Amino acid sequence: MASLAQPTINIPLRGFWLLAQNIGVLVRDWRKANGVKQESLAAVLGVSQSAVSHWENGRDIPHRRLVGRLVDIMTATADERFRVDNLAIQQQGAIRASFELDGVKLLTASSGLMAAWPDFSKLMDVKLVERLVGEASQFMHDDAFVRSVRRGEVALISAVSDRHVQLDLDTAFRHKWLAVFRSYGTKIVVDMTYEACDPMVETGILSVIHYDEIIA
Repeated sequence: MASLAQPTINIPLRGFWLLAQNIGVLVRDWRKANGVKQESLAAVLGVSQSAVSHWENGRDIPHRRLVGRLVDIMTATADERFRVDNLAIQQQGAIRASFELDGVKLLTASSGLMAAWPDFSKLMDVKLVERLVGEASQFMHDDAFVRSVRRGEVALISAVSDRHVQLDLDTAFRHKWLAVFRSYGTKIVVDMTYEACDPMVETGILSVIHYDEIIA
């Protein structure tokens, strides 16, 4: 079965309607060629199976952000972009990491993160979603929010926290963090940047920014 990640693809408005009107045929042909069921594609996109069926039958067209996700899924450049972006993170001195949205698995850690949280940085490919606490858990345990991320609607979120997982690892410290959602084909990756802040700053969610707000 074809792998289901996504880059951010910006489609000019003048070309959007032409692409959107034909996207159903493209999706149907791609699915059949790669052995992907409608249900599987719908789960990756955070939509219902009937929505995919309606696109393929020409009864509806997906939102612009979903068209971008679909184009990304059906192209073959995702793996190369993912490797380059991960390499860039690994070489940074800032506290930065990338996580796969599914299961919240640590994929890449910067040299800065390895220095700040040496034990945590060793938990590569471990599902952390059930151990999330604080502000991170408020987002990732919210099914509606996760579906909106899958649909390509959420650009970034930010918050102030002391820790993110309920594990007896490393030393907690108050920090501000920023999470940017990036798609690579069918995989969605959370690009996290952490920065120490005044310990008197209250913990809590700072912002949730959607792509429609940026475009507007």
